[in-house]
Amino acid sequence: MTAIDNVSLAQRVYTVEQVQKGEKPAAEACSISMMQLMSAAGAAVFKHLQQDVKAPAKMAVCCGEGNNGGDGYIIARLAQEAGYQVDVFALSPNKTISSKTDNNAERARLAWRDSGGQEKAVNDCEPQRYDIVVDALFGVGLNRALEGAAAALVHTLNEASAKVLAVDVPSGLNADTGSVPGVAAHAYKTVCLVAHKRGLLTGKAKNHVGQLVLEDLGIGDAFAKQSKATYVRVTTEHIQNWLPRRQPCEHKGDNGHVLIVGGQPGMSGAVVLAMQAALRCGAGKVSVACHPEVQAMVAAAQPEAMVRAVSSQKDLQAMMELANVIALGPGLGQSEWSREVFSWVADHCINTNKAWVIDADGLNILAAHEQKERLGSRVILTPHPGEAARLLNIDSNKVESDRFSALNALRDNYEAQILLKGAGSLVTSDAGQFILDAGSPAMASGGMGDLLTGLVSGLVAQGMPEAEAVVAAGIWHGRAGELAGNEGERGTLASDLLPYIRQLVNGKIT
Repeated sequence: MTAIDNVSLAQRVYTVEQVQKGEKPAAEACSISMMQLMSAAGAAVFKHLQQDVKAPAKMAVCCGEGNNGGDGYIIARLAQEAGYQVDVFALSPNKTISSKTDNNAERARLAWRDSGGQEKAVNDCEPQRYDIVVDALFGVGLNRALEGAAAALVHTLNEASAKVLAVDVPSGLNADTGSVPGVAAHAYKTVCLVAHKRGLLTGKAKNHVGQLVLEDLGIGDAFAKQSKATYVRVTTEHIQNWLPRRQPCEHKGDNGHVLIVGGQPGMSGAVVLAMQAALRCGAGKVSVACHPEVQAMVAAAQPEAMVRAVSSQKDLQAMMELANVIALGPGLGQSEWSREVFSWVADHCINTNKAWVIDADGLNILAAHEQKERLGSRVILTPHPGEAARLLNIDSNKVESDRFSALNALRDNYEAQILLKGAGSLVTSDAGQFILDAGSPAMASGGMGDLLTGLVSGLVAQGMPEAEAVVAAGIWHGRAGELAGNEGERGTLASDLLPYIRQLVNGKIT
């Protein structure tokens, strides 16, 4: 498993507090003053601006009162010197500043004025007149909704579909949680400074950040040495060797046996998708235990799987004993049959310490189940925000307002390996905490979660530890969604991901 101590700075993810407290000591360790650090930030963002828009393009730089605004004034001065047509729009234009100020943002502002630069009120900004707009209004310290002139400006930028380059964080986005309590700028690119802030990688942030690039300003190594990352950002390249090459003499018994339990009348497709994902990711054998009324339908969908109807605990017992891992929930429903089956599987897995994955209606039954405090040490939960809310007995909006806190609460309550699904899925496991950098809006259709359930269980069956399987499955699932979505985000079906899942687990594509 990728250890936090052995990953690059680009993979390390921090809280806002960590960056705010750690950047000054890191700069001092590198003999860099905070004014020099601000100058480096402005220069780093300007470098990206030059790559995207060439002089003499028209540029608007929108500056706030804090350090983010100071970065903006430096960018404006550098752009003006390079031949861009620059207008600066300030929240408090022409504010009186003492020439003896020791505030770095104010010193950067005075340097802009000394170069002949002017300031206009943000209310006067007409974004359609500019080739690019630099958002330097508010930085990572903002944890409330934008108000007044700042909110009005961001509304104007968004309505005009302006080309916005964000400095460190799009204004209005909470860089710690990924939530947007009011309005936030839609950037085509965000230049994150010093280190990645966790809120830029998950939740609503995905609608606002655009392309995310990191500039460590020359202090990244020093910062990483003194600040332990809270999350690791994982992509497909980081998990390429997690499934070993098969030996020539391997047979199906060497690659595990998955049992998928679910599929009540009207929801047989869910177990079929989970079954197909488990097969396509390499599980040696896959069985399905389903409601008697759908047994023939499920069996006809995939001849390679073994399908049995379950009317009693006896029907299920032998199947559970043969399986290496049990996936409970796809198409399970919440009927009396569903609740009985849940209890039978839970008792078996807890008593035998068998790996099991709970998703979909399995999670909904779990939310009210008396056994939820004793699930055993080998359980994996894969809730979406609505299911997480039911597990925590809170509103789903509260989950989305702080996905990190919701994930931690789930971990505290259930002591499981947990994947909280959504844009920038989050994982907490025995191996650490991870942000999964894969996925696509093409995946906003039914059945995607069932594929993930089959994929996780199939990897566990092949011998991958649960803490690794939940990360690898989440990444390969998201990447398959990206690849399938390349043919059109609208109309992508869960089954469209299956060919890509097969290629990903075999290392044919990344």
